[in-house]
Order: sequence, then structure tokens, then C-alpha cells
Amino acid sequence: MEGDVVTVLEAQGGAGAVDQLLRAGCSRRTVERLVRTGVVVRVRRDAVVLASALRGMTPWQRRALRARAVGFSLAHPREGSDPAVHALSHQSAFAVREQAYGGGGEDIHLSRIDGHRGRRDGSLWVHAPVPSTWAAVEDGLLVVHPALAALQVAATSGPENGLICLDGVLHSAALADAAARGQGIEVVRLGRASPGPETTKVRRQIEAAVSAGFGRGQPAVEQVVEAADARSESPGESRSRWLVELLGLGPCTPQFAVRDGSVFVGYADVKLDRWSVLVEFDGQGKYSGLDDLLAEKGREDRLRELGYEVVRITWADLARPHLVRQRILAAIARAEARGAVSG
Repeated sequence: MEGDVVTVLEAQGGAGAVDQLLRAGCSRRTVERLVRTGVVVRVRRDAVVLASALRGMTPWQRRALRARAVGFSLAHPREGSDPAVHALSHQSAFAVREQAYGGGGEDIHLSRIDGHRGRRDGSLWVHAPVPSTWAAVEDGLLVVHPALAALQVAATSGPENGLICLDGVLHSAALADAAARGQGIEVVRLGRASPGPETTKVRRQIEAAVSAGFGRGQPAVEQVVEAADARSESPGESRSRWLVELLGLGPCTPQFAVRDGSVFVGYADVKLDRWSVLVEFDGQGKYSGLDDLLAEKGREDRLRELGYEVVRITWADLARPHLVRQRILAAIARAEARGAVSG
């Protein structure tokens, strides 16, 4: 019987609901014994995960596993005529899909889809109701559609976090549309990808959700919809672009194509439209060795030879906006001085 519990949970990625285990023929006594002996960890009263699955996980992965467990308990299709009650939403919708998101902390987010009011209980945050058409079944769980979950994040956790999510959703949709036409990522980076079925679906969902309204979160939602860009390729790039705009140094262009005459040099993460200043986000793991570092240094030297100033931003820098502002302003001053000299 203990092996059956492990088998059921392993089949679901290491997470599940006690009620599922009971329906599979496992006894409650067996489940409780496995919890006591540390084989299974209880997330909530009816939600459990395998202790072995938690080992070696990053905090992001643990949050996803916990969200899946609660999902199997509360956000799943109902049998018979009973309507479903909850769907995983907000950051938790991104976590279980293994998509990038910002904010949310340790909370597990659900939205009511049965019309009843939400509630907050410890780390479980059940939000106000949304139409059941906003959710779909994915891997046995009811999950709010990505574009709508992104707007939920903006409404509850602010525009920066919402932008990270919506940029990612739009980028994925644009890539899918380009691939369907036999095109590569280049058309997305250049902003030349014509809206296909995926992008059209996302845009329609966004329009419908904005029209429905997000209460006090509506201004943040509208900011994110206005600022979102399918060209952005990572959360770090999205945050860098948002910070540039927030500091009043925009507008700016993501994935800017740098050319030396007719020769393509490469893409810069962000270019300030008013100045010859490029902002590059250096995420963890971007360079795998010395050769990568040397190649990047050579690329940066070439960018400067072409008249660009380059400002590099790391995750730590994003938490110190005053320092980022100083560095960008210094780069702007150098670019303007260079322009004056060359003029």
C-alpha cells in the first residue's frame, strides 16, 4: 500500500491530493503513516508531496510542486454534474506551467470559477471569481489561461511583475506563430512576426479581460498591456526595460539589431531610443566559460567602436535603481559628448 501512494504521487510529478490517494485504494492510515515517517510532506490538509521530490529543488521548483499539490486538491475537474470550484491562477498558474514570473512570494494563488467570493487562509490566497471560460484543464489541473494570469499578476503584484509575465506570454505566442510559418526567432526579435492564431488568441483574451475590469488593479493592468512587448526574451530584460521607462529614460527598444553598415553585429537587450546607449542584462549563467567572456568583451568593444555606450545590469543592480540611473546617465553624457566631438 505504501508503494501505491508513492506510485500515484510520482506519476503526478511528486504531488497530489489525499482524496486522490483514497480513491486509488490507499488507506488514510497508510497516508498518515507516510507523513509521520517523512516519506510524504503535507502542504495543506488534503495536499501532499513526496519528500524525495523536494530534495535538490530550487525555491521556484518547490513553489511549483506545492501549487500542483493544492491544485490536485482544489483546482481539478469535478466528476458528474458537480461544477468545478477553483482554478490555479496568478503566479501559481505560471509556476505549474514552469513559465517565468515575478512576485507572489510563497502564496499559492487560486481564483474562484463558481461565482463565489474569495478568501485568504495562511499561504492560500483564493481570489475573486473569474468566468469559468478563463480556465482550461492542463495535466489534470484547472489553470487560468496564461495571458489572463499575467494580468492578474499585474493587478495584485504590480506592473513590473505583470510585465515579466505578459512579455513571456506574448513572446511564446509569437514564437509559436513564427514556427508555424517555418520562420525562426529572428522575425520575432525584429518585430516582424505577423500575428498568427496564437498571438491573435492572446490579444483577444487580453482585450476581453481588460474590458471586464480588475477593480483597483485596473491602472496597473492597463500599464502592462501598453508596455508589453513580444520581443523581450527574459524576465531580466523585461525588468531592465521597465526600470529604464520608470526612470524617465525611455522610450526604448528591446532586442535592438546593431549593424555596421550592411553587416549585422548582434542584438542588444535594450536600446534607449533618444541616445546611442545600449543596456545589456547579464543573467546568471549567461557565460559558461572564459571563451564566452572574451567573445562578449570583443563584441562590446566593437559596439563602442560603432559609437554606442554599453551599460550592463545584473539582478543585484535591479535592486539598486539609483545606481543604475547614475550609470545610464553617465553613459548618456558620454554618448552626447562623443556626438558633439564627431559633429
